[in-house]
Amino acid sequence: MDTFAAKASRGGWLSRLFSLRSRGEAQAAESEQVFSPEFTASLERLRLAALKALGGGLREGHRLGAYKGGQLEFHGHRNYVPGDELRYVDWNTYARLGKPFVKEFAREEAGVLHLLLDGTPSMSLGRPDKWTFARRLAALFIHVALASKDIVQLHVFRGGAGSESLELLEQFPARGAKGSIREYLAFLARCEVAPPGALASASGNEPGAGKEPEAGCFAEAAAEFLRRNPARGRVIIVGDFWHEEAEIVTAISRLASAGFDVSGIQVLSPEELLPPDAGVLLARSVEDSSEIALYGGAELPARYTREFEAHRGAIEAAFRHRGGNYLLERCDASIEKVLINTLRQRRWVM
Repeated sequence: MDTFAAKASRGGWLSRLFSLRSRGEAQAAESEQVFSPEFTASLERLRLAALKALGGGLREGHRLGAYKGGQLEFHGHRNYVPGDELRYVDWNTYARLGKPFVKEFAREEAGVLHLLLDGTPSMSLGRPDKWTFARRLAALFIHVALASKDIVQLHVFRGGAGSESLELLEQFPARGAKGSIREYLAFLARCEVAPPGALASASGNEPGAGKEPEAGCFAEAAAEFLRRNPARGRVIIVGDFWHEEAEIVTAISRLASAGFDVSGIQVLSPEELLPPDAGVLLARSVEDSSEIALYGGAELPARYTREFEAHRGAIEAAFRHRGGNYLLERCDASIEKVLINTLRQRRWVM
């Protein structure tokens, strides 16, 4: 039986995702309804809640799909909310009235929002699984963006360029086309993650074997995205980011260098944030279907936390260094909480 330290020494602990469960608790994942009637009915209510959280509305100077640069037109004032950038405070008004107000600006052109969703096998883990959570979050962002007349493009990446059965980057709607919220929901509902072992079969070996870290499916998807010459705007990447750190940094840097404002939402299951600390654990890679037994001794949580935090910190630093934002969420979190808290952080909108 391998110890945690032995497994970690082989370099695979955080470069690929493993589903950690006690050996006696392994179960088949339950099928989930992505967009239940209750969730669909809540979209408009959540959109209004998001607009309220912004202290006005996306159409009054705040856009999910906006990007730095371009012409802005002064649109009005609103009350200052903690977290607003001080450069937008109207200090002349504050001097006269003794109360802070924030200037709001509107763009003449529509904003463009690109949502890049991770559809690799590891997103199938969790309850609700991470893929369900990611699609629900995407649906909310789409609904909010469409309400402000933004253009929204969905991009789903599942495998590497060497795969014959997986499309490197699936896009909706087609270039130049527009979609309704119902069409976006229908597309998301039928989207599936790549099957277990798909990445290994695509390369003919273990994930990353014989390849530079910068050449993985995440970086390849970013390169393909840029090859399609998409309209410049905001890019929000939603996934678990179980990729090599060098690959993640490379992809973010290339997107930012091309003029996109890049932010990321890392979605993880509770077990990935803190694995069980006792008993025999079965670590199963959903990327290549390999397994390894681990002893969940007293040192496991501390060591895992240290390595995970280093990995997470590197991801956050990559986004922040390029002027983007970063958020970590559990896949069992409230979608409403995530959306509103995200929008309240002013850097997610322009």
